[in-house]
Amino acid sequence: MRLSRRLCVPVAAGLIAAGLAGCSHPAATPADTGRVAENNAEARLTALVAKDQRVAAVAWRLTVDNADLCPATRLKAGWTLHAASQYGTELRPVAERTYGLQGDLPGILSAPAASPAQQAGLRPGDVIVAVDGQPLSTGIAARARDQTYDGLQANIDRLNSAATLGPMALTVRRDGIERSVTVTPERTCAYDTQVEVRDDLRALSDGRTIFVSARLVDIAQDDDQLAFLLAHELAHAVLEHATVPDVQGGRGEANAQLSLRRGLSSSSEGDADTLGLYLLARAGFDPGRAVQFLSAYEATAPGSRYPQVNLRGVYRSIPDRRRALEPVIADIARRQAAREPLIP
Repeated sequence: MRLSRRLCVPVAAGLIAAGLAGCSHPAATPADTGRVAENNAEARLTALVAKDQRVAAVAWRLTVDNADLCPATRLKAGWTLHAASQYGTELRPVAERTYGLQGDLPGILSAPAASPAQQAGLRPGDVIVAVDGQPLSTGIAARARDQTYDGLQANIDRLNSAATLGPMALTVRRDGIERSVTVTPERTCAYDTQVEVRDDLRALSDGRTIFVSARLVDIAQDDDQLAFLLAHELAHAVLEHATVPDVQGGRGEANAQLSLRRGLSSSSEGDADTLGLYLLARAGFDPGRAVQFLSAYEATAPGSRYPQVNLRGVYRSIPDRRRALEPVIADIARRQAAREPLIP
């Protein structure tokens, strides 16, 4: 998993200027300014965490219910982790205070329903301080501009290694009190999912991690639509449109039954749309509602009404994608009614 810095998104300068030109207020005192900044930081962190937790919940269902189709699977706890060292200067104090974070120690950002982490009683605000009796590293305090994720990555690598062996004995700190819990990992697709703090409309799968921008998450009006977005990227991984040599794990037992083309081709995007609908249906999401994400996306990005070409491939227009998926939705409904396997 490629770790990223957890930053706030700055307000556009033009919006600030417009506000100053349109009204006049008494000058703020330093104390007032500090309280406003802190409140804004808390609001941004709350909004960001809500996106992380929403994505984590949908991603967990997709990866655990489609493990049999993935070309690489591994045992996972289902949690999403974060650490103080990931946050910039503005958000770090708020994250430390809110979630009890300390340096590179991994904290629970999300423990989706029915995940091993949730079943073990873990919740946001818990910080993992040791695994199998061995302390994790808190790292060295550093300024935000000098920060490195090596320490956090080393801690996550230790947790991942422990998960491959089965049940993990963790020491967890909550509200200053340490306790022991046992987490029994479950086999899922090997790919992680990460929300990127960026204001463009971007999602991609690099063969190791599924990345989705925070703004793109906001377009999805419900979990079915969010499942379409994430399942499309998971489908790219399942069909091995991009692979990373060091992503290892057992191949799902039903992976060989897929009839769609493997590897990059001119049909990759269409194949990811098709397989994505099957993946989300297998996870209990509604394909008919899910495909409405395309209309929501079109309303936000009018250029998507026309074909697009970039370095990652050829993208059909949104109207063409909707039409192409109509028979796929019908086939899924037929298979569900006949209790046939949902494997295209």
